[in-house]
Amino acid sequence: MRNRLSKTDRRTMILDAAAALFAAKGVDGTEMEDIRQACGISRGGLYHHFANRRDVLDGLVDREISALARVLDDESQSPLPAILRAGSGHLGAETGLLSALRTGADRQDYLAAVDTALIRHVAPRLALRLRGQVRDGVDPEHVAELFLTVNAHINRRQILGHWDNRAAAAFAGTALRALAPLLADPDQLTPMISTLAGKDAP
Repeated sequence: MRNRLSKTDRRTMILDAAAALFAAKGVDGTEMEDIRQACGISRGGLYHHFANRRDVLDGLVDREISALARVLDDESQSPLPAILRAGSGHLGAETGLLSALRTGADRQDYLAAVDTALIRHVAPRLALRLRGQVRDGVDPEHVAELFLTVNAHINRRQILGHWDNRAAAAFAGTALRALAPLLADPDQLTPMISTLAGKDAP
């Protein structure tokens, strides 16, 4: 008798199969039927979890950002440096996801999914961790929103091909220098600003 997967395990199986297909064929080159066949499930079984390919992409991004947000649970690290370090190597780490975005429409869909997932998973955790780490009179939720707004702008510019890594690093450094005075300990951003300045150098 075959073991019946839980709803969570079935969803994970579908996302894993989709990630591999997206990496091999691109998001635009993958059909829902490809995902269904790779999973060996019925159409009803697939569409019970995901309505369409965009929904699958959203699920992959949500899973990725949820994992990224967990770095904020480590209270031994300052939250902004922690999320910066993790995010620089994490975004798009889901198997070949960034390289699978081969059309402008797929890139726009990915960016929209990232924005939604950041608001869902990172914003509340970051605001919570920033309590007691901002200057008197500064709202930690505002600092979290400012940080994520800048992050979203950099993501968009890079993924749409408007900025290379050097331009992104230069803007990120400027943004962190502007953000630092809002923190009770502005020096916590100094190492990251120095690292970005190195990436910005010709």
